[in-house]
Amino acid sequence: MKQPIRIEDEAQFLDPKLVKISHNQFAELQAELPDGSVHAPVEPVRTFPLTQPDQYISLLDAQKNELGLIEDINQLERADRTLLAEELKKCYFMPKITRIYSLEGQFGVTQWEAETDSGSVFFDLRSRNDITSLSGGRVLIKDIDGNRYEIVNYHQLDPKSIALLETQI
Repeated sequence: MKQPIRIEDEAQFLDPKLVKISHNQFAELQAELPDGSVHAPVEPVRTFPLTQPDQYISLLDAQKNELGLIEDINQLERADRTLLAEELKKCYFMPKITRIYSLEGQFGVTQWEAETDSGSVFFDLRSRNDITSLSGGRVLIKDIDGNRYEIVNYHQLDPKSIALLETQI
């Protein structure tokens, strides 16, 4: 009988007490691993960005090779945790749309004008496939440039915004 694959055999978990996170002289994120090796630049990636944003953080090197997984960033030393959390916040910046002013389609692209918690935005969507509806009225939007936006609960938007959004979802 074939043995089941165990995640521990496939992924390299890093001991959070032995991982050091810092910035190098070029302001790149740098990680010193338990074996003493130092890697920069390092890209942190959430493996479960929606359901477990602070758990199972993969550290990738410049060639996108996985250096290892941090099971929970809360187990890191305070300075390392703070730096990694700030870097993840930058990587996963997602303004929240609070109002939709207009939607206009032209040549198969929908142009949006909206208000977010970070100010007014104009962006384009290629297709309705770039809009993901989740439970509780949550909506995720990815524009043509790869920027991401969130509507926490579209049912709580003003009536005009709801009407415009419902033409797209």
